[in-house]
Amino acid sequence: MLTSPVRLLALVDAGGPSLVDLLRVLPGLASVDPVGLSLPVGPPEGLGRRLTPDPEEAPEFLAALREDRLAQWAARHPERVNRTR
Repeated sequence: MLTSPVRLLALVDAGGPSLVDLLRVLPGLASVDPVGLSLPVGPPEGLGRRLTPDPEEAPEFLAALREDRLAQWAARHPERVNRTR
């Protein structure tokens, strides 16, 4: 893909302005320390041992995700942060 200008142009065209914006910020991401965040879930239930969102903690996590406040949420819930490095 990256070695074919035609295919690369098709990718950029398909992604539109959002992809161009992403490409602009990529150089700055080298200094970012990625982390994983765990959605608060309740205990496994049922025969398939299905996990369901914790009714008390998950709404706060999902609101932080919607409102771009995950950094603040992670600071209040360090036990839910999984460092990748």
